[in-house]
Amino acid sequence: MDMQTNNEYGVKVAMLINDSKYRGIITEEEAKGLGTSLFTYSYGDESVGYMLTFYWAVNTTEDTVVLARYTYEGVPAGVAVNYMLALMFTNKTIAQIDTVNYQVIERLLRDNPTIEALPASENYSIVFGIDAAKRAVKVYTNQALSHDEKTFPCKDTPMSLAALKDAIKTHNIQNHETLIAYTKAGSVDMSCNETLTALLEAHKVALKEQEEADSILSATPFEELCEEGRIIAIDTAIDNTVRQFLIMDGGDIDVLSVKEKGDEFEVYISYLGACSSCSSSGSGTLIAIENALKHKLHPNIRVIPI
Repeated sequence: MDMQTNNEYGVKVAMLINDSKYRGIITEEEAKGLGTSLFTYSYGDESVGYMLTFYWAVNTTEDTVVLARYTYEGVPAGVAVNYMLALMFTNKTIAQIDTVNYQVIERLLRDNPTIEALPASENYSIVFGIDAAKRAVKVYTNQALSHDEKTFPCKDTPMSLAALKDAIKTHNIQNHETLIAYTKAGSVDMSCNETLTALLEAHKVALKEQEEADSILSATPFEELCEEGRIIAIDTAIDNTVRQFLIMDGGDIDVLSVKEKGDEFEVYISYLGACSSCSSSGSGTLIAIENALKHKLHPNIRVIPI
């Protein structure tokens, strides 16, 4: 039976809500028949109105997900989100799954590049899916959880303290209303409002400090900065130009060092995530990064990927 969909959903989201291709479980027998091992991870519970379980048939030799399915209970938008996650996880390594982010999934769900895929009140369905995937990766790889990752301040969201901090930073959340839209934190459980207010205030302080630091850097000519200052300036310029597009495609870059060579400044970078295997990383992407830095910082910058 088709699920009832929100009138605010686009054509693509409405279609995926009623597509059962990746919905359901993977049994031990099915995984074994594929020459894989079954890995499952459950996230959320009835108390928060969101229950998700990932089923991955994993080639443990290469740590590659050969087949991905899910079971889910929650708002209809979550079905479309988890369909897209399962599609993206299939034939990906565990490390690649860890690079999937909100921007990538939200962009893929859009009908129109300029119109957001979901109503604001259901943005959390993407945030939850991404958070579940990242926690699943940690469990699969036996990574130790930090104190913040093991701390759950609100009873109305499955997100840890670390995940809430990350959501606030990633989406530049400034108030409780927006925080609820992205995380559901504080929507019902009023006992955690003090903690949430503190997180929002800490974010505002960090933003102000960053703005002050950026102002100081921008007032100093690039050639007069020390290497650390140059790296910060380059990261800031990339943040304000091309990084959002790299992240939307599942990648990013890490600025490693800056060396002077005659009149040139050689900027050494490392591609991360999808960028590391992208065919354009040595041409179009590289040119875009270099042009942005030349425009923002110095005309004699040369970007070198290593």
